[in-house]
Amino acid sequence: MERKVRTAYLKVGMYVSDLDRPWLDTPFLIQGFIIRDQDEVRTLQNYCEYVCIDTERGIEAESYMDEDPGLPTNEYLESYLSHSKKDVEYVDQKTVAQEIPFAKTALEDATDKITSIMEDVRDGKNLNLPAVRSVVEPVLESIIRNPDALLWLTRLREKDNYTYSHSIDNCSLAIAFGRHMGLPKDDLRTLAIGMLLLDMGKMKVSDEILNKNSTLTEDEFTEVKKHVEYGVEILKGTKGIPDDVINIALTHHERYDGSGYPSGIMGNIIPVYGRMAGIIDVYDAMTSKRPYSEAISQHSALQKIYNWRNKFFQDELVEQFLQCLGVYPTGSLVEMNTGEVGIVLSQNRTQRLKPKIMMLLNSDKTQYENYKIVDMMTQASDASGHVMNIAAGLDPGAYGIDAAEFYL
Repeated sequence: MERKVRTAYLKVGMYVSDLDRPWLDTPFLIQGFIIRDQDEVRTLQNYCEYVCIDTERGIEAESYMDEDPGLPTNEYLESYLSHSKKDVEYVDQKTVAQEIPFAKTALEDATDKITSIMEDVRDGKNLNLPAVRSVVEPVLESIIRNPDALLWLTRLREKDNYTYSHSIDNCSLAIAFGRHMGLPKDDLRTLAIGMLLLDMGKMKVSDEILNKNSTLTEDEFTEVKKHVEYGVEILKGTKGIPDDVINIALTHHERYDGSGYPSGIMGNIIPVYGRMAGIIDVYDAMTSKRPYSEAISQHSALQKIYNWRNKFFQDELVEQFLQCLGVYPTGSLVEMNTGEVGIVLSQNRTQRLKPKIMMLLNSDKTQYENYKIVDMMTQASDASGHVMNIAAGLDPGAYGIDAAEFYL
């Protein structure tokens, strides 16, 4: 019987009956063979994402691409994606200005603590779950009161370590996403912990590979992908970690069309938290400066994610994510049709094309002496009576603007 298997699961003794590409494009001259040694395993992994094995002519695999692993999902969220009935209707309890001091304290405390938590794991110590919860709780409470304040700060702060900052950004975005979808507080907490810890396995990958500023080799990329396996192992070995948190780490690189890893599962077989995690993880990665890649604008990242709906990501979840962040998310640099340039300060929850913007540059691209705040809901025209609209999202650093200067 032929079964499709990710090459990550290949073992010596399996009978390879077909490849995911023409045999002539590989070093294998015989079309159908028993894997004899680890060198052949590595060669197959270098050339193929998956192969077909004949389980009657060789040993079986631990996992197949065509089987449902039976991972639990969040039933409320599955229902919400069909009916859009929120379990909780959150309302802003504070303005952005009122929430900023609390959000800043929560973010800076989270940055210090996640650094310590991850470094302990890197040094071989156990994951400190109480410390993880102490990171999540202030961030959760701040975003429940008003998500724009903390999301503003996450976009503008200096980021010394991508992996650590990425974990906090993921956590914050996940809470905002879940809040938008009406998740009860306990579920927001579970999602937040899962997103904070999904890259924990990278603590077992060498800094040389993680910080490499050029394209990874096949072997290096194979090692990076093992962070999923390493992370799941760490989480399973930590007392009190919910299964939903473990499954976020396990499935955040799976894709809706089955093209992800490590198992190549697809569609709604991927738990809904894992489907959400994939969108959040990719969005934050694209909008952050990484060792091998410059950041792109939040607006451009959302356009890419929109174009990947029902391919890499579920259409309904993409739609909810776009509604959550707005067309021009909080912290985005934007250029107005008047030629002015500003940063999106906060969203209008009912009309996402009319956010509140801090104007930084005038139409001549010179800096305002005193930055002015424009609420597009109440101020539709400039001083000359011209209707104001956002003309374009800008990449980070456009016109020499250093967003970190506006970290309040």
